[in-house]
Amino acid sequence: MTMMRGADALARQLYREGVRVLFGLPGDQLMAALDALYDIPEIRYITTRHEQGTTYLADGYARAGGQPGVSMVVPGIGVYNAATGLATAYATSSPVFQIAGQVARSAIDRDLEGLHDINGQLDIVRPITKWAELVLDPAAIPAAVREAFRQMATGRPRPVHVEIPPETLIDEADITLLDPEPVEPSAGDPEHIAAAATLLAGAARPLIVAGGGAMLGGASAALTAIAELLQAPVITTREGKGAIDDRHPLSVGTMWVNRRLRPVIDDADVILAVGTRFQGFATAPNQQIVHLDADPTQIAKHAKVAVGIVAHAGAGSEALLVALDSLGAGAGAGARRRPSRTAETMAMRASVGEQLRAIGPAAHMVESLRRAIPDDAVVVPCTTTIGYMCHMHFPVYEPRTYLASSYMGTLGFAFPTAIGAKVAVPERPVVAISGDGGFLFAATELATAVQYGINTVTVIFNDNAYGNSNRDQREKYQGRELGTALRNPDFAAFARSFGARGETVTGIDELEPLLREAIADAAAPGGLPTVIEVPMDRLPSPF
Repeated sequence: MTMMRGADALARQLYREGVRVLFGLPGDQLMAALDALYDIPEIRYITTRHEQGTTYLADGYARAGGQPGVSMVVPGIGVYNAATGLATAYATSSPVFQIAGQVARSAIDRDLEGLHDINGQLDIVRPITKWAELVLDPAAIPAAVREAFRQMATGRPRPVHVEIPPETLIDEADITLLDPEPVEPSAGDPEHIAAAATLLAGAARPLIVAGGGAMLGGASAALTAIAELLQAPVITTREGKGAIDDRHPLSVGTMWVNRRLRPVIDDADVILAVGTRFQGFATAPNQQIVHLDADPTQIAKHAKVAVGIVAHAGAGSEALLVALDSLGAGAGAGARRRPSRTAETMAMRASVGEQLRAIGPAAHMVESLRRAIPDDAVVVPCTTTIGYMCHMHFPVYEPRTYLASSYMGTLGFAFPTAIGAKVAVPERPVVAISGDGGFLFAATELATAVQYGINTVTVIFNDNAYGNSNRDQREKYQGRELGTALRNPDFAAFARSFGARGETVTGIDELEPLLREAIADAAAPGGLPTVIEVPMDRLPSPF
């Protein structure tokens, strides 16, 4: 045990847990914590320009880099402001650790109306966190931090929250720092693995559905091997894009309100769903489902399941592959009933692409993006028409290179999340794909990107509207437009005012060469964050 302030215990325990980056916004109740972080320069403190940025950047950092993202905000309004990013991280199963201040210990939940005072702060974050705790004793800080990291590393990796009042950070106590708790990922119940393998090995028309858990859980190699062994087409959810290389002949595409993939689903006799809530995949009564997920509450939540496996996606998929191999799944009776599916799968993928191109220019815009963006780049699409088309039509080749907002559908998350992703993988290009309305939600984070040399490239598709809502008014409400048309700045000039690079194209044909150039320049010595504005007409629905 060593005498130290609670703030020093917080900083040192974070370092022991492997934290090397922290996204924060300073404020009154946190100043002792910042003073302690000053003594640990190995932890890079990145100041955002709004509390929403702290959790967005932490989310991008976590999902692109594979390590928990850590944010720090003041109590009350800071927690409220950060909640949008925290809710998005909750929906995307992203391990984000929010550290929040509190009011004075004697004032907590007493409604004394002090600075940043709100009653029931823990109750605010509980619906969007996996675990949350108030720490009053400086000596309890290391255990709380260690438990936060254990929670993120076990089961479904969702956000966690610890809040600490200022006296707890300032007071000294005899404090013992702790070693991180090792966590062994669960491979699932062997009996359930064996039952799933038997069912899949006997299938004539198996199908694999890979969700965000498969992508984040490192299941890509095992799932690809299972697909090849079973000759099973693979469909991903939008969060699962990257779980299989979309160039693989068994990759069909992404099922996200995409009726064009229904024939593949309807044709299957056995479906292996890995790391997905399996929401929106209506199945037939004669289809049997094997559902593998780290979260037991998700199994059979949206569909009747023949075999449920509670397991880490990576470890569980590897165990399932071993079981299938031991059964001779590639050479048994089931295999004799399922010849190569690659030609069939590739034909379906081509057909879906043609159907999407027939809708209008959005598919061609997405194809321009894909040609210009390097294979290993991280892409972050916002909740915009082009983002929706990316879900269905943008092929992804590696895990952790496509970050969507899942069911939260968070408008404005793409740009700040991309900044956090770039911090995690500075050697890779990172491209945010946004609309004009969504970009302005967190546009001031351009200052953060320029200050810290975080050279993302952002493409803004500008139709001077909240385009999806405006389209609803045009198509469903007799064109009675209210509140959806926007007056925008000159986005290129806006970017330049921050010291970033700003460009505007006059036609979609200019986008591809300019985007290639911007990505190369951002990676070069002296490069800058870049914003490219693409003026366009309002688009038809991609659905």
